[in-house]
Amino acid sequence: MEEHLPFLRGSVLFRGMADDEILRALGCFRAREARFDQARAIWDIGEQPLWGLIVQGGLTAQQEDLRGNRSILGDFGPGDFLDGAMAGALPYFFSVRPGTVILLMEHEPAVSPCGNGCRAHLLFLRNAVNAMAQNGARLLHKVEYLSKRTTREKIMSYLTMQSALQGARRFNVPYARQELADLLSVDRSAMCTELTRMQNDGLIRYERKRFELLQ
Repeated sequence: MEEHLPFLRGSVLFRGMADDEILRALGCFRAREARFDQARAIWDIGEQPLWGLIVQGGLTAQQEDLRGNRSILGDFGPGDFLDGAMAGALPYFFSVRPGTVILLMEHEPAVSPCGNGCRAHLLFLRNAVNAMAQNGARLLHKVEYLSKRTTREKIMSYLTMQSALQGARRFNVPYARQELADLLSVDRSAMCTELTRMQNDGLIRYERKRFELLQ
């Protein structure tokens, strides 16, 4: 695991921890590396409830109804925290992109701490709670998009949020057109038509996944 230390130092799960504390926490939570060389869909990230930290690559959390209609809940990339228990409790799965590397950690040590009550263990748990709160905020963002009544309002809500999160009026989104439509729960062709209208109205400028807010 030492080869991942430069990355882990800046991750949300190991904030405020020295290298020896990071390695101790990885041992406490029985961390192991999972590599995905091909794109695949997984219903959870292990045989039992696990936490995960994306080191490389990424995935989308999505669900499908009985008719095959897809809804995307969010995109996760390097540094993002995953809670495998959520995938087991909710009707969605993770679609993993090829080349993704995830550090998997077991839940059980969280409820059965090591006998020493070590600082590394406690810091990790504090950081994990903060990471779960951030994931909760992601779901609130989606509720915000879906609460809008028109396709234009949903698009503007999403783009405004992305601009704020990335701190710029020009930014990239992680989704192709169909994926973006699935995220916003709108028809793809209607969304594309609305994007063209919004550009003609001087609200936005875009090319592929690159967007700019003009107003």
